[in-house]
Amino acid sequence: MYPAISGNSIVWVNNDSVNESSSVQLYNASSGDTTTISNATSIPLAMPYQLAIAENNAVWSGTNPQTGGTNIYLYDAASGQLQQVTEDGAGMQLDPGVSQDYIIWTNLTNASSDVYLYQISSGNTMPVVTNPYYQMETAIGGNTTAWADNQTEGGDFDIVVAPLGQSEGIFLGNSGDDRYPDVSSDGRYVAWINVLENRSAVYLYDTVENNTTQITGESALPDSVAVDGNLVVYSDLRTGNHDIYMYNIPTGMETPVTQDQYDQSYPDVSNGEIVWMGNNTGHWEIYRAPAGG
Repeated sequence: MYPAISGNSIVWVNNDSVNESSSVQLYNASSGDTTTISNATSIPLAMPYQLAIAENNAVWSGTNPQTGGTNIYLYDAASGQLQQVTEDGAGMQLDPGVSQDYIIWTNLTNASSDVYLYQISSGNTMPVVTNPYYQMETAIGGNTTAWADNQTEGGDFDIVVAPLGQSEGIFLGNSGDDRYPDVSSDGRYVAWINVLENRSAVYLYDTVENNTTQITGESALPDSVAVDGNLVVYSDLRTGNHDIYMYNIPTGMETPVTQDQYDQSYPDVSNGEIVWMGNNTGHWEIYRAPAGG
C-alpha cells in the first residue's frame, strides 16, 4: 500500500496479515528486483503519507517494538544502509518528506505538532516551526517545503509554502481545510486538496508564476494528490469508486489513468511514470503506468 516513486525506484508498505507486521519494499524498475529495506526495529506505519522517496533516499515513519517509539528512518539505496534519524522519547515523528539532501517531518506531542528538518550530509536536525498550533503532512522538493497548518484565525488548516529551512511562508487555502500537500521534485509546484463539508477539490500553486489553479471540480471528491514535472495525479470518486486521473499542467487537459469497477488510490508520479495502489485482485497491490503508457 501507499507507494512512492522517484526515478527507477518505487517503495511501498507491505502489510503482512499473516505475521501481523509491516515492511517497506523497494523495487528497482531497471533490474526488476524487490528488496525489503525495513527491519524488526523499523516497522513502518501502515498509514497514508508515512513513506517517501527521492533518488536514493527512502524515508518512513515507523515503530521499534523494543522501545515503543515512533521515529523517522532513512534507507540509502546506494549504500544499503538503514539508520534511525530521530531519537526515542521526543514524541511521535510523522509525515516525512525527503529530497536529495534533506528530510522534513512533524513531531506530534500532547500540546502541538511541530516541523523539523534534517540535513542528510551533516546529520544535523533543526527546528523549523515550534508553536502551540498543529502542523501536519510535510512535503519537500528542491528548495521548497510545504505543510498543513492551523494557526489561522478560523482554526482551519491552510497550506504553508516556505523556502527551505524557513518558518514563515505563503499561506494558501480557501474555506474549509486545506490538506495533504505534495511538492514537485524541482520545488516549482505544490498540489493539495481542499475539503469543505462533503466537497473537495485539487489545487495547484506555481511558485514561479505565483498563481493558484483549481484542478478539479468539487463534485469529483478527490482524496489524494501528487505532483512532479508537468503532471498532477490524483484519485477521486466521480464514477462511484476511486479512480486515478492525471492533469497536464501546460495544456490544462485531464486524462483518466484508470476507470473501472475497482478502487485505485494514493497515486504518485516521477518523470512521467505513475504508481498507485489498486484492489483489482481483491486485495491491495502496486500498479505502475510507464511514462507515455
